[in-house]
Amino acid sequence: MLTLDTSEIIEITKKQMGKVMNLYPVELKFTDDFGRERPAADHKFSLTNQHYSAKVMDCILENEVRPVLMCEIIYFLKCEYIDGVIDLRLDYDFRKGSERNPMATAVVSFDDDVELERAELADLIDLALQMNDKVWFEELSQKYMELQA
Repeated sequence: MLTLDTSEIIEITKKQMGKVMNLYPVELKFTDDFGRERPAADHKFSLTNQHYSAKVMDCILENEVRPVLMCEIIYFLKCEYIDGVIDLRLDYDFRKGSERNPMATAVVSFDDDVELERAELADLIDLALQMNDKVWFEELSQKYMELQA
């Protein structure tokens, strides 16, 4: 599992926009302008993957400003971490005295559970011994013992 913060999400989005869309923004910034009514003052809320069509970012190009949707950011993160499952979250805090910029986090998780048979585990245990990798050896041995039970 990997957790990305706001700046990392912006950098990956900028990089992937160049690769995928051939767009090279002057600046990318998260916005609280959703194209609808402004949220009520003294209000705190979050947007997640389910809000895939929400405008959450401005892509500032040389001659125009292009909106970026939640689903586009998820797609760009998916391009960076192909085998990952992306959970994107934007936290907005409009309460008095708080910073109005949203805090973005993305959790990238990988399904790396592999079902191995006893013979395959035994081969990997031999490899761990040859490599003198004690931690991997103990982990594999534990799995091997669980299969025995």
